[in-house]
Amino acid sequence: MTKGRKVAVGLALAIVACVALALFDPLGSHWPFHCPFKLLTGLQCPGCGSQRALHALLAGRVGEAVGYNLFLVFAVPYLLLLIMGHLLPEGQTKTVALRWLEHRCVVGFYIVSFSVWLVVRNILHI
Repeated sequence: MTKGRKVAVGLALAIVACVALALFDPLGSHWPFHCPFKLLTGLQCPGCGSQRALHALLAGRVGEAVGYNLFLVFAVPYLLLLIMGHLLPEGQTKTVALRWLEHRCVVGFYIVSFSVWLVVRNILHI
């Protein structure tokens, strides 16, 4: 499969997922996945509330999305930049962008903040 075809398939899947999340409210539907971490431990993982947050973001309700999962709203811009960096054509811009986005300090920062969010959200019940 060519790179262009992979990108097209990935974009199509992302669009289908966004449309499904926009149409079906996770609070009122039974189809969304339930967090296995929460089912096993009773604690919220860093991703808990992501479906509701994405649903709210797709509807333009940023404040509501923050209430469901603050970390997701913090991490989405980085993830979008990372995806866009990989979609750039080969060249100096792509090399520099990915060198910065995939730098071990940047990735380490997100791993540490992900872990801190796990602890903080369960201590403060947010």
